[in-house]
Amino acid sequence: MALLNSSPSYVDFVYLPKELPTNSSNDEVNMTRILRLNSPLAVTIAVLLVFMFSPMILIGNSLVLIAMYRFKRLRTPSNYLMTSLATSDLGIGMFMPVGMYLELGGARDFSSSYVCLLSYGVAITLCCVSVLVMVAIAVDRFTSLARPLRYANLITHSAVERYITVFWIYATLVGFTPFGYALIHGTSSR
Repeated sequence: MALLNSSPSYVDFVYLPKELPTNSSNDEVNMTRILRLNSPLAVTIAVLLVFMFSPMILIGNSLVLIAMYRFKRLRTPSNYLMTSLATSDLGIGMFMPVGMYLELGGARDFSSSYVCLLSYGVAITLCCVSVLVMVAIAVDRFTSLARPLRYANLITHSAVERYITVFWIYATLVGFTPFGYALIHGTSSR
């Protein structure tokens, strides 16, 4: 059973047990704090931030993708990584308002937990791809500085395309594993 903290603040904490006690004593239950927005002011600020950052993310990453598409001289292996990063960040920018809607109670309109798992799968996949591509960009820049004469042989178009494909496949597997597990085991109710 969840107990609400009685402190009058903008953010409340919900305490949930980590594991069920083996005996009837309530003293042995480990409690975990989960942050939850309860104040109208906190919710308003969160919504304003999402709707302020989402258009900026969409416009900025769209400009990067348009530039890569339009100017062929920009199609270098390093810029392929930038294109993949812009694509994943564009997806995050498009998903932020939807995720905010679902997080603030829009998921109650759906009777299945699949919607929740699907939305978290999309968010995890896009964020995972962003992180993996940023690491690849760092390795690319390090290679260009540490091995400038061998850089053209090490970092080729086909190698970078393979890495990007592996990043997207891996991130998709990581992000949608809970959704797949729920589909296989049929846990559709909340």
